[in-house]
Amino acid sequence: MFWADLLLQNRKGAEWVNDAWTPSGIIHMGGLKGPVIHDVLFKILKEQGKKVKYTFGFDDMDPIDGLPPELAKSHEKHMGIPIANAPSPDGKGSFGDYYGNMMADLFKKLGIGAEIYLASDYYRKGIYNKAIEFVLDNAGKIRKVYSDMYQKPIAKDWFPLQVICPKCGKLGTTKVTGWDGKEVLFACKVDLVKWAKGCNFKSSISPFNGTAKMSYKVEWAAKWWTFGVTIEGAGKDHASAGGTYDVAKKILKDVFEKEPPLAFAYEFFLTGGKKMSSSKGLGLTGQDLLEVLPSQLVRFLMIKTPPNQAIEFNPRSRDIIPRIYDDYQQAQAKGDVNHRAFEFSQIGEKEKIPEIRFLTLTQWVQMPNMQDRIREEGLENWAKYAKVWVEKYAPDDVKFEIQKKIPKEVERLSKKQKAFLRKIAKELNKKWEAEEFQRKLYEWAKELGISSNEAFQALYLSIIGKDHGPKAGWLILEYKEFVQKRFMDISSV
Repeated sequence: MFWADLLLQNRKGAEWVNDAWTPSGIIHMGGLKGPVIHDVLFKILKEQGKKVKYTFGFDDMDPIDGLPPELAKSHEKHMGIPIANAPSPDGKGSFGDYYGNMMADLFKKLGIGAEIYLASDYYRKGIYNKAIEFVLDNAGKIRKVYSDMYQKPIAKDWFPLQVICPKCGKLGTTKVTGWDGKEVLFACKVDLVKWAKGCNFKSSISPFNGTAKMSYKVEWAAKWWTFGVTIEGAGKDHASAGGTYDVAKKILKDVFEKEPPLAFAYEFFLTGGKKMSSSKGLGLTGQDLLEVLPSQLVRFLMIKTPPNQAIEFNPRSRDIIPRIYDDYQQAQAKGDVNHRAFEFSQIGEKEKIPEIRFLTLTQWVQMPNMQDRIREEGLENWAKYAKVWVEKYAPDDVKFEIQKKIPKEVERLSKKQKAFLRKIAKELNKKWEAEEFQRKLYEWAKELGISSNEAFQALYLSIIGKDHGPKAGWLILEYKEFVQKRFMDISSV
């Protein structure tokens, strides 16, 4: 049974699926796994006729606590300011808008049906006011949860809330130390965190309508309580034992006195066994991924493997990208083990799936004479992705180039192999269709008493300097005059 169907077995009542992300940088491909997985659950529940909602939050009230190298100078002064209040790198809108718009565009391309909301909007509109008041009134219970979970005492003047300093605009540098039922007492501290400096301003302020933000773990529980969320998974880093997710669930249960939503963890993408990390140069951005895989195949990649299993993904591997295409083609068959994943990979109307293998298509896109056939067979879309893979990621043994000079490797050719080349050169005086010529190559090799492996190795070495390559018939006829002379020169030595 498909993992998502199994997860949703025996569910009753209306459902609210939720997920969230902080719009603080370029979206790594791993950051798309959660949105796609939750979207599949949402669509299955719709398929079942359930009343269901899928919301996705952009957590733009989080303070800026790190910057990509290219923004280190221009945005250093904004460290500690809420993402929603800092300027965009391109000068249009906010810092959160800049990255949030990128994610929204990816959602559209991937057919993700979530209703996007901004945390800053919900805070400013007062949607979280009730939760904020409840959290402050029950701060003692929350301290106990933290103390029990982390096995350490929590100061009695600690509150799970930070305010936006009215003087310097920073949130990440403030500490709330009191609550009188109407206002919180706070200080903007110079040394509260290493990544931002506060201004030493102290005062009291109402924590409602966007002036304050709940701490992350508490906010997570407060969202579940406010919305009535029934399903929300989390990445392995948050869902590990004693991690963020466990703390949020305990706060929801012990403080808000509500049962937590259906939980599940999803594993990382790995490259060479290591977690993908854009900061370490491992893996691709979401946009990069959509340049080498169509949207449907991106969804397929994300969901064909159960979420609790890591996915090895190295676009530079000879096998991984081609195998995704192969598996996708096979999965369209109703009896295939991945057919259910195939169904939920579709976006809009079902497209006609090419029959040609992706690796063959990578050869065709490198051969100018195959462009007409690519168009005739309606392969332009997949050919576009094949070309990107060849140019940016494919290993050298997938690529080929006509050698202008006779490769040294031909020195090791046997007399029979040279005779095979001579036979081809003579036959090129005739007019041939590529399909027929391809068949004849096998016949001529048999007539001359050499294996097809030896025969094709000889012609590939002579043309591209490698012992393997694209379909020989098309390759030879594309460069007919050049190949004829090359084969005669080699066979006469």
